[in-house]
Amino acid sequence: MRLGPKSTVFLVIAGLVTSASLVASPLYQGWQKGPWEKYDVDSGVTMYTNDTVPTGVEAVRVDTVLPYPADQLFPIITDPERAKTYSFIKEFKPIENHGTWGYLYQRVTATGVDDRDFTVRLDLFQPDAPNEGPYGWKWKQANDKGPKPTDAVRAKVAAGSYVLTPIYNGTKTHVSYRIWFDPGTWVPDFLVNPALRSSAKETVVRLRKDAQKKFGKK
Repeated sequence: MRLGPKSTVFLVIAGLVTSASLVASPLYQGWQKGPWEKYDVDSGVTMYTNDTVPTGVEAVRVDTVLPYPADQLFPIITDPERAKTYSFIKEFKPIENHGTWGYLYQRVTATGVDDRDFTVRLDLFQPDAPNEGPYGWKWKQANDKGPKPTDAVRAKVAAGSYVLTPIYNGTKTHVSYRIWFDPGTWVPDFLVNPALRSSAKETVVRLRKDAQKKFGKK
C-alpha cells in the first residue's frame, strides 16, 4: 500500500477531545473497532455510536455506499481548498508536511461555546494500484507539535478516520467516517452527542453531493 500525494496531506477534520491520560490506554487506541451500535438509517446513510469510550460522549461512525470509484472520490476529500469551506473552521494552518503525513492546527467555532483549538497528526494512505485497496486518512492528537495555547479552549486528544473502500470490482465505494469528540470543560454530553452525530452525517452527505455535482447522479 502506498501513501497519498504530498499536496493532499492537510485536510479538514473535527476536533476530538478527552483526557490526555487516555492517549496510551488500550481502550483509546482501539475505540474505532467498536462495539458499534446502529443508531439511525436515513437516505442510504447508516449511523452507529460507540458509548464504550472512556468519556460521557459517544464516538460516532457514519457509513454509506456511493456509486463512484474510490480513486475518483479520494481527490475530493483530500482537496485542502474544499476543506477550508466548512463553516465551523476559524483557522486552518499546516504545521509540517512530510508528503504522506503531516501536522495540522485548527481552531473551530460553535454557537454558544468558546472556540476550541488543537493540532493533529494526519496519515494518508492509498493502494498501489487504483481501486485495489482502501483510500483515506487517520488522525490523532499531537498538540505538542502546534502553537502555544491561546484564548481558545485547548483540545487534549484528537482521533478519527475517513476511509474509502472499493467494492463491486471498484465500481462503487464503501465510505466510513469515524470520529470521537469531547469538548471538555462545562459543555454537557447531552448537547455534544447530537451535535457530533449531525456533523458526522453531514460530512458524508456532503461527499455524496459533491460527487454528484462533479460526476453526475447515478
